[in-house]
Amino acid sequence: MRPISYYLSEPKWLTLILVNIATFLAPLDTGIVALVLPNIARDFKTGIDIAIWVSVIYLIVLTTFMTSFGRFSDIHGRKKYFVVGLSIFVIGSFFSGMSQTMAELLIFRIIQAIGAALLLVNSRAIITDAFPPEERRLAMSIHVTVIYLAIATGPALGAVITEYIGWRNVFFINVPLGLLLLPIISKKLSESKKSINQSMDWLGSFFFASSLSCLLIAITFGPKESWTSVDLYIEEIFFPMFGNFHIWSRLAISIPLLVLPVLSLAFLLVFVIVEYRSKNPILDLRMMSKNRLFLSTNLSALFMYTSHFNSLVMISFYLQLIRLFDPIESAFMISAFPFSVVITSIAVGKYSKSISSRELCALGFGIVAISLLLMSRLDINSSILFIEVSLIILGIGLSLFAAPNTNANLSSVSSQDRSLANGMLGTMRHMGQSLSLAIGASTVGLFLSADIYNVGGSISVAQYIEGLSQAFFIGFLIAVFGIFVALIRENK
Repeated sequence: MRPISYYLSEPKWLTLILVNIATFLAPLDTGIVALVLPNIARDFKTGIDIAIWVSVIYLIVLTTFMTSFGRFSDIHGRKKYFVVGLSIFVIGSFFSGMSQTMAELLIFRIIQAIGAALLLVNSRAIITDAFPPEERRLAMSIHVTVIYLAIATGPALGAVITEYIGWRNVFFINVPLGLLLLPIISKKLSESKKSINQSMDWLGSFFFASSLSCLLIAITFGPKESWTSVDLYIEEIFFPMFGNFHIWSRLAISIPLLVLPVLSLAFLLVFVIVEYRSKNPILDLRMMSKNRLFLSTNLSALFMYTSHFNSLVMISFYLQLIRLFDPIESAFMISAFPFSVVITSIAVGKYSKSISSRELCALGFGIVAISLLLMSRLDINSSILFIEVSLIILGIGLSLFAAPNTNANLSSVSSQDRSLANGMLGTMRHMGQSLSLAIGASTVGLFLSADIYNVGGSISVAQYIEGLSQAFFIGFLIAVFGIFVALIRENK
């Protein structure tokens, strides 16, 4: 075994270490926030259907900007915008913790997500550039392991912080580590080769974000509002750290939900037209049409994360509000999933070189489908062992999929397009995560009510369990379909 000094002196390994430490912050935040959503809802006296947008809006921004930022970084330098992303993420984290209203928190989560988009879109491209082809799967498996180690650490760390010093501090923990890393990364990472100057596709980003937002609002609120209308409130925002600085006044907007899917489709059609005409599209649809492997890996990511991503959030609500476990106990149980990902990812990176991504990804979808089918049988009397086994199986399935799919995606394009490719893959992944959360929120609609946080409020356990089961079964069907999506790629 080589000494630590070797890895710190070898440029490719030092790059992997620094990128992994910095990137660790974004998935750590994801794991933490998923656990503390009930606490945020209680403090701001709002329903979970609103509180869940603390996660959803974060994912929408990631989904919208990762591909744009990927191309921008390919052109102007990956290291530069990796550092910029870390800086923005730290700023967004600090002010998220300082938020005094839900509206404030959502705004600063947007800022945080912009930073995370720059971090995540460049991380895999920087690692891929640093390693030769024969070592990329191992390097990517280590990277995926670190990401899911962060997700595994997040719930436990978030539970302890929330229990003893309050949920706001889950955002503050990003600040000191980020500030420590900034000068080191600025000095030690090498800059990628710059290309010619091009512009970002802001118009495409706008129509993509508009289409996705309309769809997610409709999915989230549709069942609860019977597809008629919903009142959205833009609250008066003030920043205590700056005094009473008012941005806008309270405004009520009634939106017929039946209109939103139509608007989503219209925005999507305009987006497709814009992308085909753009010289620098945020989603290169022509690249997907010409490269079957690239198309399959992107669609596979979309279906994989749509199928299962809401599982941790829904299980967290189930454990805390139905089974009445405290946050620390819930975090300990949920950690079975990401830890199984970590352990299995190491094995996949070490022993799977002779197995094609096509076979591994299809197998991963199949195992995820089995896990979600088991979870669809969850009820009030389900044993903890049953929950743990289901989560472990889910983690095994995801680990068989994640690194091979990412490696196949980035290996299917030229080196100068890897940030763009990673951005497009991230777009599909985060769009899937957003859709998954919206599906979970809508199918457990009765549970998602502010009434349960009021004195004397109640919840129909039977109806909540039914909604939970339906959400998991929908995920099962999506995962089954994903098997066929994975199989359309070349056998590489």
